[in-house]
This record gives sequence, structure tokens and C-alpha cells, in this order.
Amino acid sequence: MGERSGKAEPRRGRVETGLEAELLDRRDIGKSERAALRVQAHAVDLAEASRDPDRITTANDGYLRLRQAAGLTSAGSKPVDAFDALLADLGRAGTGAGNPAHP
Repeated sequence: MGERSGKAEPRRGRVETGLEAELLDRRDIGKSERAALRVQAHAVDLAEASRDPDRITTANDGYLRLRQAAGLTSAGSKPVDAFDALLADLGRAGTGAGNPAHP
């Protein structure tokens, strides 16, 4: 635990610690987005410490939404490749000229 201006920094929980490790390799995520992710990761840690299932669910939902928006997925923290995303979109089932929505 480091010290700044005479005050001890609060200890990081497991979610916030895990996020910090992921962010080391992500130069594409800016300061503001990093700050939002850290705050929400800290909220999940606090909710877990309180052992309140509703707080945990709410905090985790917000954290997962921010992670998704930042391109951090449960499969890993690799930046999204635009070409791979395009191929995934094209491969999704949908209505097209040969597949009308209403027969």
C-alpha cells in the first residue's frame, strides 16, 4: 500500500486488481474510460464485501456493460479487429432479399 500526501491508499479488491492487470496491455483505452472502469470495478468489490446479492448484481451489471463498451470481454482483453467484427455481422442470421420476414 503506497502513500500519497500522508494518506494510505485503500486496498484494491480482486475485481479492481484483475482490471488493472488487463489494462496494462490496453493502450487504446483512454484515461476517462479507465477511470470509469476502475470506479465500477471498485463498486463490485465493495458490493461483494457487503455480501448483498442485489448490490452485487447491480454493480456487476454496470461493470460488465462498461467492459463491453471498452472492448474488454470475458474471453480476453484483446482489441476488436474491425474485419473480424464485419465478418461476424455478415454471418448473423437476418432477413434478406431471399429470406423475407413475412411470407
